[in-house]
Amino acid sequence: MVCIDACIELLEQEFKKEEMIAQVDIFLKRASYSPKWMLYSDYCLDDKNKPNDVLSFALIPFISEEKYQEIEQKIKETQPVDIKHTRSISEEFMDYIKTQVVFSFSFILNDRQLLFGSDETEQVKTVEKILDNLKTAFIRWSDNADNHQQREYYKETITKIKKQLREIFLKKKVKDQIDVLLITLLAAYYTASILKRLPDIQIFGWFPDRDKTNETCEGLAVPIFNALQYEYIGARQYQFCTAKPDSQTVPFYDNENRIADVICGTLADYNFKDNLISKDKFDEVLQGLMADNMFVKVYRFFVEEDKTHLGIIKIMSKEP
Repeated sequence: MVCIDACIELLEQEFKKEEMIAQVDIFLKRASYSPKWMLYSDYCLDDKNKPNDVLSFALIPFISEEKYQEIEQKIKETQPVDIKHTRSISEEFMDYIKTQVVFSFSFILNDRQLLFGSDETEQVKTVEKILDNLKTAFIRWSDNADNHQQREYYKETITKIKKQLREIFLKKKVKDQIDVLLITLLAAYYTASILKRLPDIQIFGWFPDRDKTNETCEGLAVPIFNALQYEYIGARQYQFCTAKPDSQTVPFYDNENRIADVICGTLADYNFKDNLISKDKFDEVLQGLMADNMFVKVYRFFVEEDKTHLGIIKIMSKEP
């Protein structure tokens, strides 16, 4: 049976490569081994006008409030709108981002349901297994909670998971649940693989873009991400914070999320098979921000002959 577990195993192999280890070490050194981190994310899923379904993330250290305000203001001045609302991408914006401590990673996930099984029956079983394991973990944490507030949070999450287990048993919201689990599993494992190399972690914040995925399935994306990252990172103690943007409200971190946005929009548009893009602005991002950048990672998960594969896509500068 094809399972999402294979994706995690493939990413585990990626993080064991000498080149990847060296690049992560360089990144963390540039970040001064900060114990405080922020993750921004953007998704393009099921857009019939785009060739690819994409999840994009940008991992940034929180150095200081002053530095945070600097980044926010610079993005606001140089690239004030999302990529879909502009005809071109500011060169100043891209040059600035390349000088900052940012690690971007994206996943192209066409036919993503196949990562959970070859048919709906297998997919339902895979989702059930993951949700049941998560329920067990939250029950354990609830039994060992330090205070009433924490225990109530765990109990509320357990109730939501049980509801989703009933839904999946009836084969309802299968696609939505797959999306929530894909986003949280991949992002939690990838960030944990980077951050567990730190001597200390104090705070981690996840700030997703406005998207229905944040609202669907009882809003379970946030507690699932938190639980998975905690497990992947080795059960180290740190504070987790987040925001819960809905699809109608502009979040306070909208400017910072522009990095993930321009990368996600570009990859969603890029026809890799025929090497085609629909607009010049996407080529501007490919060449001005992503090309030859060791801190911009692009992966493609796909299934062939009932086996999960991981493709690594390297964006190269055009020859003059």
